[in-house]
Amino acid sequence: MVSIPESAIEVVQVQSAFTDMRMQQWLHDVIFTWQWWILIFLMITPWVLWSFLVDKKRLTPICLLGMFVIATASWMDDLGTDFILWYYPYKLLPIYPELIPINYAVLPVVFMLIYQYFPFWSSYIKAMFIMALLFSFVAEPSLSYLGIYKMLRWQYYYSFPLYMLIAISHRWLLEKILAISHHYMEM
Repeated sequence: MVSIPESAIEVVQVQSAFTDMRMQQWLHDVIFTWQWWILIFLMITPWVLWSFLVDKKRLTPICLLGMFVIATASWMDDLGTDFILWYYPYKLLPIYPELIPINYAVLPVVFMLIYQYFPFWSSYIKAMFIMALLFSFVAEPSLSYLGIYKMLRWQYYYSFPLYMLIAISHRWLLEKILAISHHYMEM
């Protein structure tokens, strides 16, 4: 049996202490604050709206795009928090470092609805450009103002090209997958 390095055991011990500290901070300073209620609202409201607005005939590709966005947003948020580019003083749950309502509700729902309502690349790019502007220079500063999002080594304008990159790459990937699927369905 391979032995586990002592440094790995130390990392787990520090991580355990950090998890306990994060849980205590959340229980004493976060849960049931007005910021926490805003996060509850941001987690539920987009999905309720989406359930009424989504084109159920196109549910599979729309949901696939949403899953791509969730995966990417979560991964990027993990990177940002691990590299201490930002942090969230107020979180929905204490067990995740990321901002769950944004990564799992707001972003995927907005991306899915833009994909649904702007079927042509030109209109999609324009809509995503406006969305990226609003998210980078209105939504993120608003979350900062409310104390939910704290930038450490990040600037709002860094987010804009990332939103656009996600929008373009994910739609491109989705269309490639749909084309391959369509090709094999015709065989």
